Amino acid sequence: MGSSRATLLRVALAAAHRAGAIAMRAFGTRLTIETKADATPVTVIDRACEEAMRKTITRAFPTDGFLGEEYGSTNPGADIRWIIDPIDGTKGYLRGLPFWGCMIAREVRGRLDVGVVHMPALRQTLWATRGGGAFLDGRRIRVSRTASLRTSYILNGDLEAFAHRGALSRLGRIARSAGVVRSLGDCAAYRWVASGNAEAVIEAALHPWDVAAIKIIIEEAGGRVTDWAGRDDHMIRNIIASNGRVHGTLLRALRG
Repeated sequence: MGSSRATLLRVALAAAHRAGAIAMRAFGTRLTIETKADATPVTVIDRACEEAMRKTITRAFPTDGFLGEEYGSTNPGADIRWIIDPIDGTKGYLRGLPFWGCMIAREVRGRLDVGVVHMPALRQTLWATRGGGAFLDGRRIRVSRTASLRTSYILNGDLEAFAHRGALSRLGRIARSAGVVRSLGDCAAYRWVASGNAEAVIEAALHPWDVAAIKIIIEEAGGRVTDWAGRDDHMIRNIIASNGRVHGTLLRALRG
């Protein structure tokens, strides 16, 4: 991993917690909302959080690159880059809902080796290092062992994104077969899968900063993360993040 695992994790956690502190100071207040080109909201807090995360990382690793939701790509030729989502779940954040988080992952020549998801409103932090396992507030976590969709708890993201992809009928097929299907996106949904409380999250129309940190965390917890065609990559747009045991069934249902 180059630098020691402990150093990388310490810096990543510091970056996420610094952003979380900034976000919490404004959480529940009235903020001016801008609309980005992709019709998603952004505020000065999103930008301040990403700036804080970048500064924290750059102090420790000045030659590394970045890919962030608000400020795009920096030093794109670097072998190492940090993928940042300053506030995953801005819409919920603006509504005073607690399921948002500050997410960061490190990628070395295309392979993820560190991931952190800090959810300050829930007072929870997830992290993982490649080969080192996944943790929730210092406690090792594992995905569930449920293998039957009929007894599974499945979470899904924004229904409009499913509709835009023409996939609502496929989601309905899963709902008719699964034990429970509930709508809950944002990073908190993936925490439930990583810690064994739910079997899968299905979402559409994501970006690398939505996927990178949760991918390594769920994989290190024993789960599996792919797109709806089974592509194993953090640059995917549509995601199945599961305990691995129901993954094949969900893949077949979402392929149509």
